[in-house]
Amino acid sequence: MDFDDFDPVIVTISKDEVIAGDVSAAASVLSRFTETPDTARSMFERVDIAFHGYDKDSRELFEIPEVRDFVFKLDEEFPFWLYFLSKQCLGLQAIALCFLPPFLTEEAKKTVLPQHLDRLLNNRWWPAMNHICEYVGFDDDDIEQLSQRVLTYFFNGPLPFANE
Repeated sequence: MDFDDFDPVIVTISKDEVIAGDVSAAASVLSRFTETPDTARSMFERVDIAFHGYDKDSRELFEIPEVRDFVFKLDEEFPFWLYFLSKQCLGLQAIALCFLPPFLTEEAKKTVLPQHLDRLLNNRWWPAMNHICEYVGFDDDDIEQLSQRVLTYFFNGPLPFANE
């Protein structure tokens, strides 16, 4: 995908929504992406998610209990992050970090985070991704390529755009 062709859909979540614990607006927007297989295919890896109102907070988003709680609730409504979220942007990382233990030492991050990520992927996100991939008609090769991009993203960081 060329950067010039990348037209992301950014789902912005306000601090007010987070504080209220109200996932309805975000869930409503996200659920539209799954209305039909054609819609889902057109939104494949085109979505990013952003939290507005935390610029002056010195904590990382995943360190803020209200953000973590919001993400947990939103994930109950919409677990299809691996399929829809861009692997070139930071939204998927922000969502995933909310499910991982905060405030770990560097040494603990090397052992604890991979174990927690593995559980999250295997118990929640791979099944959700496979479900949506089946819904849109992906074949095994498509699913394998997406899975590899997901793993590369989580272990190496966001993927570069094709023209970088």
